[in-house]
Amino acid sequence: MKRAALVTGGGSGIGRGIALALARRGVDMALVGRRPALLDSTACEVVALGARGVALPTDLASGDERAEVLGRARAALGRIDILVHSAGALAGGELAALSPDEIERTVAVNLLAPIALTRLALPELAARRGAVVLVGSATSFAPLPAATVYSATKAGLRAFGEALRYELDPQGVRLLVAYPPATDTAMIRGMARAAGAPSFRLAAPELVGERIVAALVAGRRELLIGAGDRALALAYRLAPRLVQAVLRTQRRRFALMMAAPRK
Repeated sequence: MKRAALVTGGGSGIGRGIALALARRGVDMALVGRRPALLDSTACEVVALGARGVALPTDLASGDERAEVLGRARAALGRIDILVHSAGALAGGELAALSPDEIERTVAVNLLAPIALTRLALPELAARRGAVVLVGSATSFAPLPAATVYSATKAGLRAFGEALRYELDPQGVRLLVAYPPATDTAMIRGMARAAGAPSFRLAAPELVGERIVAALVAGRRELLIGAGDRALALAYRLAPRLVQAVLRTQRRRFALMMAAPRK
């Protein structure tokens, strides 16, 4: 039977890259996000690749909309075998400068939505021996200055995935946690310019998405992409105080980067 996926954040960036990689393998999908035009564009690309793509505009920060989106996806596709959590929000800058709404939205989109949607999908995923993909961040290994809330949510997502394996493994449900590198999106390009590094090499979203899906197909449990991110994670594990001291010298640069305009 043909497989079907729900991909959050599927309208752009890494979520779109994952959607296209799945479509190349014949997977139908529901694309979830806040921007209908981008979701429709990705859905057209999915169809052009020979799979079925359905755009489901949803605000994942809303509990009511989260509760309904799985039902909408099932109604459109008939089933859900693969659940991809790629949507992300970044509340960047000093904690004191963040509004309560920014903090709550970041926690809801980055952490609460994956937990809530996975819980709702578990019976179906277990029955179909499906899969869950969590798109994490290297900040879960090495929290960054001016990224307090974002780092906290990504660390929470990593812990959620590791703990969830104890429940999923006996049910035959695969779980992949992927840690992508800095990726070429409008937001990241703006952050690089604000940090004074406009020529910083960014990974192509389509290639990142392809690597994540290839890792899922290969049965990988974890994927840390990028030599720099792997080196940072290793250094933080072996010498956290040294890494923290280095990061402390870059606080101003990180503050400028994290406070860059976001789209």
